[in-house]
Amino acid sequence: MDSIFDGLGPGEPLRGPGDPGEAHTDPLGSIGFDPVFETVAAIRPGPPADDLDDHLWMHEEGRIWDLGPAEVDTDDDGVNDSLTRNGPDGFTVYTDSDRDGQVDKITEIGSDGEFSSAVLDPETGRWIPGDSGRIG
Repeated sequence: MDSIFDGLGPGEPLRGPGDPGEAHTDPLGSIGFDPVFETVAAIRPGPPADDLDDHLWMHEEGRIWDLGPAEVDTDDDGVNDSLTRNGPDGFTVYTDSDRDGQVDKITEIGSDGEFSSAVLDPETGRWIPGDSGRIG
């Protein structure tokens, strides 16, 4: 699985459908994984598409990437904090865990069930590898 952490050069957009209004299907279902979303995450109605204060963003080499509005509440606190983007080899979850709008955790899940994550070090601005493994 190609990682967004490898080879993303200046001026290259992040993978994803690009249209925040586009309907999304369950990405886990596409890899044969039947998730149970009881207390792990909750999908809540998102903010209006034109409310930029609710968009998640990240930066790289002086460029800011607007990823669109958060769509999923991964910590069940009543506030959407994450969004997902499908790619050719799986999907990626972008999370803002401290509610400042900046993505500070990225988790990639491949179509083969492999996953990896990284967290943003606020001191250096570098992505620190986190958990990895296989679902199932």
